[in-house]
Amino acid sequence: MTIINIFTTTMRRITLYVLAIASLFFASSCKKDKTPDKEKTCLDYVLTDYHALVDRYPDAKDHFVEARFVLDNIIADTPAANIKAKSLTTICYAWIEGLSQIYVCERDFETGETELTNYQADSPWLGDSHVSEEVLKSLTVSLEDAIAAAKKDAGAGDGISTANVTLRKPVYPFWDHPQYVFGGSAGRHDHVFVDSVTGKVSIEEMPVPEGSSSAVFLDDYNVIVDYYNSGGVFDYSIALQGKLVEVRYELNKAMNAEQLSDLTPVKVTYVFYYPKTEEIPAFLISCTRNSFRMDASIDEFHEEQLSAPWTGSRHFGLDFVDGLIALEDAISTVKLGNVTDPDTNLATYSFPEGYERPVIIFKGNTTPDVYVDAITGELMTE
Repeated sequence: MTIINIFTTTMRRITLYVLAIASLFFASSCKKDKTPDKEKTCLDYVLTDYHALVDRYPDAKDHFVEARFVLDNIIADTPAANIKAKSLTTICYAWIEGLSQIYVCERDFETGETELTNYQADSPWLGDSHVSEEVLKSLTVSLEDAIAAAKKDAGAGDGISTANVTLRKPVYPFWDHPQYVFGGSAGRHDHVFVDSVTGKVSIEEMPVPEGSSSAVFLDDYNVIVDYYNSGGVFDYSIALQGKLVEVRYELNKAMNAEQLSDLTPVKVTYVFYYPKTEEIPAFLISCTRNSFRMDASIDEFHEEQLSAPWTGSRHFGLDFVDGLIALEDAISTVKLGNVTDPDTNLATYSFPEGYERPVIIFKGNTTPDVYVDAITGELMTE
């Protein structure tokens, strides 16, 4: 063998040895930086699919609203370790120039395939709050953890007789963090929520306001009526059924400062007028809820004895009370209507003289007032 051949052979061996070392280092680096698919949780896939949507549709950033999981077995009937997700639908939503832009990533866990789509709608997305990317990254409870917790704490009820779980932050009631909301039939007795940060399991009996201010209103109305009818306030009972005259909402921002999905109530005051009778003087009763959290309730009660009859809004009447539209629907009507968004964070349900039905008034500061029919939901002229 010549000196040249010996040298060439030696260099080839050295090169292959260096490449082998480099390959091992590269493989080690990839393993450290990337979680293998078999070790990923379903929450990891939510983030992966969210980022895929943002890469394809930049307006999706910070506009996550839901991750919908379909499982391969009914949770109540199957050990937690044997439950797998069959599919995941990750949804982002943004209101842009009068249209809903809805960005969807569909993932099939059985094939590993994903599909990204974008479609438009002429009505806003209701029921969910936006979850920012920062918050989404901070979530620590995976779907697998949520299922195990729900089976442990809610296994005795009908709230986990389902193969559907959605990660979302409902508008009503208000939650500090996104929740894993367990699906099922609308008539189920238990509604199960698992906090995506703390892992706390909340089991709420029917009725549960999963996205509508109307359910909160009706629940509060009945609580107030029962409270004063019980005789626990005065030495006599006051029948407030049918005596509602105003509902005053305070929003987190002015109507013209936020899009619909980010406008939420932070306070509501219910006003009842009880006319004078032979035994009982006239009262104006105001009851306030200062939070829409799941564990919150009405926490302020105020009774004002009147020396003269109330001359403001008329009584709503029981038929109107049951038929009032939700606050979010009224806000949607204004946002979609051919009117200037009012520069106010106040919305008042009232029944003024001269109107056939109660109305919702958005009284502007420097902008024109906007009226919405509180029964039909139609935009009105004053």
